[in-house]
Amino acid sequence: MIESRHGRTIVLGLGNPVLSDDKVGLAVAEEVQRLLEASHMEGVDVMTASRAGFHLIDLLSGYERAILVDCYAPGDPVPGRIRRLAVSDVAGVARLVSVHDISAAEAFQAAALLGLPMPADVEIYTVDGADTSSVSESMTPAVEAAVKPLACDIVALCSSRRKVGSGSYLGRARRDS
Repeated sequence: MIESRHGRTIVLGLGNPVLSDDKVGLAVAEEVQRLLEASHMEGVDVMTASRAGFHLIDLLSGYERAILVDCYAPGDPVPGRIRRLAVSDVAGVARLVSVHDISAAEAFQAAALLGLPMPADVEIYTVDGADTSSVSESMTPAVEAAVKPLACDIVALCSSRRKVGSGSYLGRARRDS
């Protein structure tokens, strides 16, 4: 029997593990999982994926809340900058808006047309990448420095269950010493 997702939060890290900074969503999800296990927090599932579009419907359906994390590659990036976006703000996030698939917003619209329950509370966090095209399992230092602070913020957000507005600039990550 499939476990009910009602009342649960999903943290979904998106990325490609062999394209340098593009793996940041996967790294944040891994760190969130580690922090959740250490704190014994319940009600939060952590997953990773290398694609979005229609796949988002399968991954997010039935959850009350979704927190997505991905790399952002704007024309003028500030490597390591963390942004909080709404579903309607994801232009420039390749996995969430793709010419080969549907956008995140379209996935939510399709799910609604099909009568599938999708999270009402969706937050998207992106990290500006410096290098999203080099084949490498290592991230650039500025992007790697964003992983732990963002993961800590996401765990705190899950813990407090507070709803945060969208479209905000969160600033550049700092390396914790």
